[in-house]
Amino acid sequence: MKKNLLLLFIVIISSNLFGQEKIFGYYSSNVASLGFFVTKIQLNENYTFEYEFSGDLVHESGKGKFKIIDKNVILLTFDIEQEDEKNVEELLSSGNPQIENKKYKYKNGKLFSFHSDGHVVKRGKAISRHKKYLFWGERYMTKRRIYLKKQND
Repeated sequence: MKKNLLLLFIVIISSNLFGQEKIFGYYSSNVASLGFFVTKIQLNENYTFEYEFSGDLVHESGKGKFKIIDKNVILLTFDIEQEDEKNVEELLSSGNPQIENKKYKYKNGKLFSFHSDGHVVKRGKAISRHKKYLFWGERYMTKRRIYLKKQND
């Protein structure tokens, strides 16, 4: 009886620690980066995703496939769209219409992005939670934790 309980306990703990099913779901920014920009990602169980980055005058969206590396690093690989499928909005926008592949680190229901030099970005410029003065005034820009938070279904 004790061996069965021990085996059941080990199975439950290992599935909670190493289960990748917790990664799948819808993620969105916990706060608007620089006061404008919001990222949304839908990770599906068939290892496809939908990505949207929007703010001020910028809007990028894409679909593709992702893979999980080292149990907690997610690499997003975007599908390349054909020229005739691009809409007028994308053709008239400035910048590169093709989105580069992105990498995120998964930890406790949160996705942290990687900087171009390879380190994980945990803090960024965003609007403060507090008012400028004790009870009144506008909110101000400050460095705070910035990540994509998993939303409940």
